[in-house]
Amino acid sequence: MNHLPSSLTLTLAVLSLVPSAFAQTGPRGYSPEVLQTAARMRAEVRAQGRTFTVGANPAMEYSVEHLCGFNPALRPADDAAHEVGGYLNTEAPETLAALPRTYVGWFSSVKNQGQCGSCWAFSTIGSLEGAYLKRTGAPQGRVNANGSVTISAKEPEFSEQQLVSCNPWGFSCAGGYFAFDMLMPSKVGQTGYYAGAVTAADFPYVADTVACAVPSGADFDPVVKWGYVDTATTLPSVAAIKSAIYLHGGVSAGVAVGGFFQAYTGGVYSDTEHYDAINHAIVLVGWDDAKGAWLMKNSWGPSWGVNGFMWIKYNTALVGTGACWVVD
Repeated sequence: MNHLPSSLTLTLAVLSLVPSAFAQTGPRGYSPEVLQTAARMRAEVRAQGRTFTVGANPAMEYSVEHLCGFNPALRPADDAAHEVGGYLNTEAPETLAALPRTYVGWFSSVKNQGQCGSCWAFSTIGSLEGAYLKRTGAPQGRVNANGSVTISAKEPEFSEQQLVSCNPWGFSCAGGYFAFDMLMPSKVGQTGYYAGAVTAADFPYVADTVACAVPSGADFDPVVKWGYVDTATTLPSVAAIKSAIYLHGGVSAGVAVGGFFQAYTGGVYSDTEHYDAINHAIVLVGWDDAKGAWLMKNSWGPSWGVNGFMWIKYNTALVGTGACWVVD
């Protein structure tokens, strides 16, 4: 990469494009409906003795259906080649025998998808940014003594809008799936495929399905290879997901999201609701066996959860389904 954007300039540009309701923080920024819903959920969580807290947050200004646009039914057929045993999954899965009880990998800043159901694009780019940071020697992220999360670095910031606007499958703000294939140089020449991801400065995020506008002469960061930890439809073992995070810095994965997840503000999330399908894409970037939980990076802005992150119990809400790694 020859140039990367100023994080301050990019942050100001993105915030000017994302709807103000999603950027607001504090009780006075929320509608009466959101405050009432948060109060009801808070009472339920306390009554059930759960290990997490809930409250009003910016994501609650939207419906779960509006935010969660990860749709496995849209998965391209050739993705099967990236599953274990598939001819494009050239890296044999490795489950490491000895892993630390607590581990944090590599990840960039938490971003905000706004009113667009583009979590699939943020998950794809989030893992690619983490792989870039690991490869270039950036420090690992960390969880501080006060519980806050420190990222590896603010840059690079690659373009989610490139995925939303230019992908070859018709993915959009209405839904999509992991989009690593469109960033592989080996596929250049086909419509919707590129030599890699461009920076967010080259194609800024606007939280809408606008026309594709990748500038000529843009720098690209390529996806060299990627693969599923197991298959696109299965939930790998905790040990297998840990190994993939340890080897690659983080993994993209699916999770089943409901109202309590949306209202999460801290603690270790553990939902007793029954889910039949995943609907949201995130990045798993670490774990803590003492908590029995993953450290999960979301795309609902840093005012959601713990600096934009969540501690989520292993195997809760189908988290980790379709986990996949990437090498940039």
